[in-house]
Amino acid sequence: MSPYGDKALFDSTQVTTGFTYYKNKPDTTYAGNHGPHGEFKLKFNKIAYVGLTDTGRIPKNTKFPNGSLIVKEVVRNGIKAIMYKKDNAWLWGEYESSGKTIFSVSSNNAQTTCINCHNQSNNRDFVNSFYFY
Repeated sequence: MSPYGDKALFDSTQVTTGFTYYKNKPDTTYAGNHGPHGEFKLKFNKIAYVGLTDTGRIPKNTKFPNGSLIVKEVVRNGIKAIMYKKDNAWLWGEYESSGKTIFSVSSNNAQTTCINCHNQSNNRDFVNSFYFY
């Protein structure tokens, strides 16, 4: 699936197969006290996962390949914050558990709001979790 719109992007995160959780630990949650989301789980599609080392991180100054999908599942409210790599740039979206769009991938608001924090990712292709956890 090539999720470019909000519905397709959200729907692609609903499957339970084809994703690997951060550090291969599906039951582990991370505090999330370094950002606006709160406690979370993090998972990667197969394309994103191949870029990770055996420590579960992408090496500094390395980029994820196009087609990478990273999903942050917020524990307290089921919100999904999603990064999808297309044409060597990230699309950012955020959705309620029902699929209702909070930040649209086509909105400059999402691009600006998300990237303001994610540009502090310590040269790990805008993924902050590698910096803090």
